[in-house]
Amino acid sequence: MASPDSQPALATTKRKFHKLLDNLTASTSTTSLASTLQESNVSSTSLSQPGTPEPPNKRPRSSNLSMERERNVSAGQERIRVLKEQLLTPRREGTIKVVGKKQAPAVTTPRKAPNFQPYNQQQFLDRLRTFADVKKWTTKPDSLSEVEWAKRGWTCDTWNTVACKGGCEKRVAVKLRPRRKDLDGKDIEMSEDLAVDVEDALVENYRELIATGHSEECLWRKRGCQEDIYHIPIGSRNQSKAELLTRYSSFKAMAADLPLLENIIYPDPAIHDVLKSIPPAYFNTGDPESTVSPPSSPTDIVAFAFALFGWSGASESRISLAVCNHCFQRLGLWLSSDTRLKEMSKKLDVPIESLRLNLLESHREHCPWKNAEVQGNASDGPTAHMAAWQSLEFMLLGKQKDKGSAQGFVAGIGGAHSRHNRNVESVDLGSEVTYPRGSMDSGGDERSVREVEEEADSLQQKWKKLKAKLKRTASKKSLRSVKSMRSGKSVGDKEGGKEKS
Repeated sequence: MASPDSQPALATTKRKFHKLLDNLTASTSTTSLASTLQESNVSSTSLSQPGTPEPPNKRPRSSNLSMERERNVSAGQERIRVLKEQLLTPRREGTIKVVGKKQAPAVTTPRKAPNFQPYNQQQFLDRLRTFADVKKWTTKPDSLSEVEWAKRGWTCDTWNTVACKGGCEKRVAVKLRPRRKDLDGKDIEMSEDLAVDVEDALVENYRELIATGHSEECLWRKRGCQEDIYHIPIGSRNQSKAELLTRYSSFKAMAADLPLLENIIYPDPAIHDVLKSIPPAYFNTGDPESTVSPPSSPTDIVAFAFALFGWSGASESRISLAVCNHCFQRLGLWLSSDTRLKEMSKKLDVPIESLRLNLLESHREHCPWKNAEVQGNASDGPTAHMAAWQSLEFMLLGKQKDKGSAQGFVAGIGGAHSRHNRNVESVDLGSEVTYPRGSMDSGGDERSVREVEEEADSLQQKWKKLKAKLKRTASKKSLRSVKSMRSGKSVGDKEGGKEKS
């Protein structure tokens, strides 16, 4: 029989055995969090002093502790598993926020503009610009011009080939004439024999391809740009003024390369007459950076003449150019220098007047600055049937009190010298001032502007009286008075009826 002194040693051995057993059966994936839980459980459930024996008929507490510890470990493992899923699962940017930490702004890629925007003039002009290179696009009939292709979403990709960039990616090669031949009879690449007439059936076939060349799903196949997509909004006074001053300022940096005033030609009125009608305050924009000085020197006057007809100054490889941002025509200013014009006049034996730079005719035929039909002003407005340059001059020409008439306002295009003997008033299109239809047409209407103004004033007075009358009749007091008048009238009618009866 064992002595009482050996019982504590036996109890200690059992505790060590159960602890070792628990360690062996514990999961190998237990993290530092689980081990911490185990140590805390062991320390908190430590047994009594080694000298105190346990009852021999009871199971040691370590077994209960092991079960509790297993439950704690399983709960800890579940929390760890959830944390792993949250940390290792890929998330979209911006969905996770760190509280208390200032995050750097996320770098976002700018969204690409949609390809199909039939109302977007800037996208239309960007497509039209790709046709400006004469090395890639040759002259076509009007029904197949670059304007018609650009209106349907096409851009010029390679030699006489258009593509729907950013859309259906279809391509159409426009071949109207055969290639030119060299001396050996071989075809010359990227060439056209302009002496060959274009067949009408071939032109009609390509005209249909402007729409049907797109894929069935492409939106450009169903609809093109708006008809007025090429219109220059001259009637917006603030916008047209800002653009005119921007074009004028672009030439001031290249004053030394501008041609002489006598070496440029343009339709009447003379640029001096236009400048006299513009007040000096017109050049003050309210912003010191964009405010420019009124034209005073000869080079400033030439710069303003270029700007008045839609040209902007640009420099490319140290060569000064005049460019149009609507038809994308480019003019080398050095070609119109006085020295070169005299040299070419002598060399070609032609008068120097025939070599002068025409500011209007130098635009492409489809340019709204030159083409009144393309500009498409309102048919019932004062600028009806006017190109963009005429519309701008109409906005600038004020009342000529000293002269009594604004002579030289041209109705035609291309240097026509017919004059309107009328005193035109500078107006802001879209304002309250209205003109009768046809009052500014170039037909047989010989009424003076004063008569037109008097008629407009009378119309405005009539309209004001009508609005005041409508306002009075719509008031409650007027309604009550009308009601009482009607009731009185009805009573009077009844009494009169009785008397008659």
